[in-house]
Amino acid sequence: MTDTALRIHPMAAWAALVFASLGVLLGGAELMVVAIALPSIVADFGGWADLARVSWIVNAYLLAYVVAMPIAGRGADLWGARRLYVVALLLFVIGSAGAGISRFAGSEDGLTWLIVSRVIQGFGGGALVPLSMALASHLFVGRARAAALGLEGAATYIGMAIGPAYGAWVLLNFSLPIPGLDIANWQWIFLLNVPIGIITLLLIYVVAGGIETPRVRASLNLGGAGLLSMALVAGIGAITVSGANGWADPLVLGGLALGAAAFAGFVWLELRSRSPLVNVRLFADRAFSAANAVSLLTGYTLATAIIGGPVFVNRVLFGSDAEASVILTALTLAIAVGALIGGLLAGFIGERIVTVVGVLASAGGLWLALGWGVGTEPDRLARDLGVFGFGFGLTVAPRATAAVEAAGAGAYGVASAMIQITRTIGMSIGLALLTSIGQNRIDELSALIADPARRDALVTELGRPEFVGVDPNASLALVDLLERWSQGQSADVLQLVFGIALGVTLVTIVPAWFVRGRRA
Repeated sequence: MTDTALRIHPMAAWAALVFASLGVLLGGAELMVVAIALPSIVADFGGWADLARVSWIVNAYLLAYVVAMPIAGRGADLWGARRLYVVALLLFVIGSAGAGISRFAGSEDGLTWLIVSRVIQGFGGGALVPLSMALASHLFVGRARAAALGLEGAATYIGMAIGPAYGAWVLLNFSLPIPGLDIANWQWIFLLNVPIGIITLLLIYVVAGGIETPRVRASLNLGGAGLLSMALVAGIGAITVSGANGWADPLVLGGLALGAAAFAGFVWLELRSRSPLVNVRLFADRAFSAANAVSLLTGYTLATAIIGGPVFVNRVLFGSDAEASVILTALTLAIAVGALIGGLLAGFIGERIVTVVGVLASAGGLWLALGWGVGTEPDRLARDLGVFGFGFGLTVAPRATAAVEAAGAGAYGVASAMIQITRTIGMSIGLALLTSIGQNRIDELSALIADPARRDALVTELGRPEFVGVDPNASLALVDLLERWSQGQSADVLQLVFGIALGVTLVTIVPAWFVRGRRA
């Protein structure tokens, strides 16, 4: 299949892309917005007593989001990206509506309803990402393709950037009384997705109703889809749990073993299938493998920045949630700007140069973060994370362009999905390591402070022997001393985490050198 754009007026192509980006933005916002509303949601469903079920309000969306990507990517190649984009957006709207009305089912059944709705919503939201990227890959070629993929990549991060602020605004300010119905403010976070999604659907039909991407004659390979889904859910789930439970936990080891076995079975099946879900032979192409390696490694560093920044504000600077939100917004907006600029530059100077420059800029941001301490101002955190985010954003379009052009027109959807999957796996590993290091250090500090002998040795070492034998419950001055000491300890832990991320970023320069599209 030749690498040519669909025959459509350029203005119509860009309009279709912009409207498709709205759906991706909605899905990206949903990754962040529920975190703001979670305390209000939990209060309506009986509190935090059943933490295992409550956690699935978030986890159900994330896992469905990841599982949908390879299936949607292959589906785009088989049945057309625009058609499936409409189906995915409908699923997102239906899931949002279900989540919005779940409260009316009561505290017990309502929570189950909400979790199921989040699965539907996550499956639709996750599918929108590779489908929109596959559509962009078919609508444009050459320089325009890199710019288009930059726009699509930016949409997710713009959504993530506005998600917390949007969620807070809805919770605090939005209320639309409906006679006979008692609607909590958090329900509108989901219900407002319905009219926005429907409007987006109508806009897509107006500008792209007659557009469809080329289709490949093959089947979906349900066996491969099932095995890959099992591998992703078990592997990512185990990695996520490892942060809190430790790598030796039976649940973690079992999940990793199941994920590895399912992935091995998937590779075996795909190599023998006439219609593979993912053609694993694509990884023999150096540009395709390099693009996915960059996505994996930068995903790791992204998780460090997304979690490490707000944690530094909270645990070291003792800042407010509003200050943490500002830091996170600066990071995600910088990523979005970098993705747009990276897409434009890649079309002119090539994917390799832009990717390498982006990786180096990310390294610069992480190197600056190593200088954070207890006296660092939040403005500096926003600046340094902005530098990192801009560098990360520069790599978004080049690696996507390199992957889809290496895969060819018959596998644009699969290539787009793989780039997102490897990034998500990298983020999961980064989050697990951050959680593991942080949890171990918290346990160590708690044990030290709770042990009178070790506590006495600490205050003596700090030059305050007058606190020897003093109970912290009876001395605010001692509590203040221990808090200031713990600030420095927390800063040291986070500097270690950022230092590891810096090392990973420097390693990323190697695969970044091999990221290039066909034009090169």
